[in-house]
Amino acid sequence: MKLDFHGKTVLVLGGGCSIGLALTGLLLEEGLAVIPTHASEDGKAAIYRKFPELTGKSPWLDLGDKASQATLAPLLQTGVDYLVDLAHADHEVLLAASGETDMDAYFQANIANRLLLLKAVTRSMLARRFGRLVHLSSTAAAMPAPGQGFYCAAKRSAEGLYQSLALELGPRGITSLSLRLGLVDAGRGERFLDRENRRQDLSRKIVTVDQAAGTLLFLLSDQALALTCTTITMDAGLTAQKYA
Repeated sequence: MKLDFHGKTVLVLGGGCSIGLALTGLLLEEGLAVIPTHASEDGKAAIYRKFPELTGKSPWLDLGDKASQATLAPLLQTGVDYLVDLAHADHEVLLAASGETDMDAYFQANIANRLLLLKAVTRSMLARRFGRLVHLSSTAAAMPAPGQGFYCAAKRSAEGLYQSLALELGPRGITSLSLRLGLVDAGRGERFLDRENRRQDLSRKIVTVDQAAGTLLFLLSDQALALTCTTITMDAGLTAQKYA
């Protein structure tokens, strides 16, 4: 199936992660202009190594540093049609043992600062009466493991922000949804699978990077615009039954 895209420019938050790199490649193949952000030197290096043509074109964006959002101002003035939010930060600690300073910083970064960014991006979209927001969430938002309380709360809060934006801005051409991924063979998921032979035991419950990136590409397309104001799950059936 040939996918259609009403817009031209895609801003990918967290573009240096495995899914971000795979998605950037797919978007470029579709002829779209891609702006992948990075929060670290490693992320920037990964983007430029895989896509030399984007060298110098990846803005620094760290949700933990509100001032970093200023780097996006020139881009938003010229117009962004799509936002893919892959940005997240792990902070695994039991809630009862968490420190107040770390708690304040984590929620400021992942909820308050994310909303500030979304307000700026959607303001840019409103001028053209078109915009598409796709947030990458996690099944941990519904079923956190012990120690994932911060991550769970931040993901559920972000899902709420994206759903509310779709409700408020839908009449003006902006659609939005969240995609909850299950066990992904990348990052923290990859490290989890590599321990204690879990990869073999859970082989049929793994979401690959290519599957995740391909699904995100479809969700950005015109064919998926009716998917809005919602959260959908892609977890290979991992959460469909009780664990043995």
